[in-house]
Amino acid sequence: MIKETLLISVLALTGCASMPDVITYKSEPVDRPALVLPDTVELELRNADWEIITEENAETLWKELQESGEPIVIYALTTEGYEALSLNMADVIKLLSQQKAVIEAYKEYYEQTEKSIDNYNNTEKKIEVEKDGFFSKWLSDNETKQTLFD
Repeated sequence: MIKETLLISVLALTGCASMPDVITYKSEPVDRPALVLPDTVELELRNADWEIITEENAETLWKELQESGEPIVIYALTTEGYEALSLNMADVIKLLSQQKAVIEAYKEYYEQTEKSIDNYNNTEKKIEVEKDGFFSKWLSDNETKQTLFD
């Protein structure tokens, strides 16, 4: 039993003596899945013909519509309704510009994060090693085991 303890002690001491002060390692990079976004098409608006009907031109426009042979449908807006329509379109444009800014911010964040991850993965990491901590812990653990086997 004494020989075994002596052999283990010698092995532990030589093992601790050969431990380096600093362990250097390089982490394996983890590939992030690519951000896949659908392609977008450029907005192409269709022309819409507006006819402003007043008391003076109502009869003339009505005759022109009848002569065209198309079904006659009239959509009317009040001045307030037209203003509301214009303000709604302005709100849509504002929302689109905000969404574009958000998308640009995500793109910049994604690209910057990618660069940071690459820089981190390409650097070597160092860990300080406590030489006496392991051996002291091993001895204290083995003292209790020693009494069990005696």
